[in-house]
Amino acid sequence: MEKTKEAFGDSIAVGSKLIHDLEAAHDILVKGLSLTDERHNAKLLKGVPDNLNPLQPVNRMCFLLKAFLGSHPGFDRADIQGYLDLFHVMMNEPQDKMEKAALVLDRAMRCPNTVRFREFYNVNSRSKG
Repeated sequence: MEKTKEAFGDSIAVGSKLIHDLEAAHDILVKGLSLTDERHNAKLLKGVPDNLNPLQPVNRMCFLLKAFLGSHPGFDRADIQGYLDLFHVMMNEPQDKMEKAALVLDRAMRCPNTVRFREFYNVNSRSKG
């Protein structure tokens, strides 16, 4: 259960609402971050139409995230935070695409790292001769 706190603790604002199934690992988040929670027994919800399933928004977001990550099969898991950040921008406000682009570009411009083409692709320059 400590792994749950370690994995998600820094990503959830204190006092937020967590909608979840009865997974015991979620309790550490609810208690540790002073969350309000809405619990649902997923076993009892099997066969319930999507429009009546209280976990449907969670299920839909998981489906979309899985599809997003699946469309980038070459990503390095060490870089997953960048992909999650991009997914977050895509799925949340602002609705205006130009504002979203500005957010992404602003973040990119604040990145202090420079990657040189030859360093990234490990390309050797022509030998002198």
